[in-house]
Amino acid sequence: MGALRGYVAVHSQGLGHATRAVALARDLQKARPDLELLFLAGVPALDLVVASGFDAMPLPPAPDWPLRDGALGPVRSWYVDYARYLRVARRFLRKEGDWGSVRFLVSDGELASVVEAVRRRIPTALVLNTVRHAFARDLPSRILEAAGNAWFARLARQVDLVLVADEAPPWPNVRRIGPVVRAFGASREKVREDLVFLKRTILVTPGGTAIGEALVRASIRAFRELDLPDASMVVVTGPKLRVEPAPGVYVYGFVPNLQDYVLAADLVITTAGKGTLGEALAAGTPVLAIPPAGHVEAEANARALGFAPGDLHRLRELIPQALAEGRRPPQTPGNAEALAHLLGFLGSPGLGR
Repeated sequence: MGALRGYVAVHSQGLGHATRAVALARDLQKARPDLELLFLAGVPALDLVVASGFDAMPLPPAPDWPLRDGALGPVRSWYVDYARYLRVARRFLRKEGDWGSVRFLVSDGELASVVEAVRRRIPTALVLNTVRHAFARDLPSRILEAAGNAWFARLARQVDLVLVADEAPPWPNVRRIGPVVRAFGASREKVREDLVFLKRTILVTPGGTAIGEALVRASIRAFRELDLPDASMVVVTGPKLRVEPAPGVYVYGFVPNLQDYVLAADLVITTAGKGTLGEALAAGTPVLAIPPAGHVEAEANARALGFAPGDLHRLRELIPQALAEGRRPPQTPGNAEALAHLLGFLGSPGLGR
C-alpha cells in the first residue's frame, strides 16, 4: 500500500508545542513507517521542526503574550491578536494547503488547521495542555476569554480525538496523557562529554517566548553573587531573547536538542513550561520552576513542584540547595500512552491502514 499522508500542525507561540509534536511524530514514524508527515508551523516552532529533520510548510506566526515588568499583562489584546491570526492562517491554509491528498491532521495546539480540517471532514487529533484558558484578570479580558473558551469547546467536540495533559471535561473524544518528551541523544556521560560540561552545570532555559527575560537576568545575577568556583552556567535564551555572556556564564540562542542539555545539566532553572519540566523529570535533573506572574498554566506547573513567582527573588538560596540535593530518579514520560491513542486514531476505519 502507498504512504498515508498527513499534516502535523504546531502552535508557534514558543517551542513547547513543537518539542512535543516532534517527539510524537518520531514515535509515530517508528511505529508506522508508512506515514508521510508534513509539518505546518510558524516561527519559532518552524526552526525547531526543520532542525529536527522534518519537512514543513510555513504558517503565519502566532502572537506572543503581552508583557509588563516581566509578568503577563492584560490578555485582552492577545485574544484580539489571536482572532486576527486565525483569520490570516485560515486564508493561507485554504489557499496553500493540499487538503485533497492528506488523510489526517494531528495538531498540537494549532487551531486554524483544525478549523479547516473539520470543515473538510478530515480526521483530526488535537493535542493540548488544557481545554480552557483562565488567564484573564480584568473584565474586558474575561469577556473575550469566555467567548474564546466557548468557541473552542464547540470546535474540540467536533474532532475525533483530543489528548490533554491537564484536567479535562468528560467528553467522549478526550483522553488524558502524561508529559511527552523527546528521546535523549545518548547517555548522560556521553552527552556531557560532547557538550564539554566539565563543572557542575546550571542550565537556564526561559522557553521560546520573551516572557522569561526576568528569570534569565535574575539567574545570572544570583550565580555571579554566589561565586561558585566549581560550577558554570549555560543560558539557552531561545529565539526571542538576547543576553550577553559573563564570566562563567555561557550563552546559546536556539538549540534543537535542548533535551540533551537538560540531561547533561546538574540543575535546570526554567519558567515552568510543560516541555522543559517533562524533560527534566524524565532525565532526573533537579529543577527550579519559577513561573512568570500571571501565567496561570506555568504557575500551576510550578505549584505542583513547590514553586511560585516570588521565588524569583530567592535564587541565591535555592540554587545551592538544589545542587546539594543531587539528581533524582528519572520518571517515565507519557509517550507510550499518547502513541497508543494516536495509533488507534490512525487505525480507524475512516483512515484505513
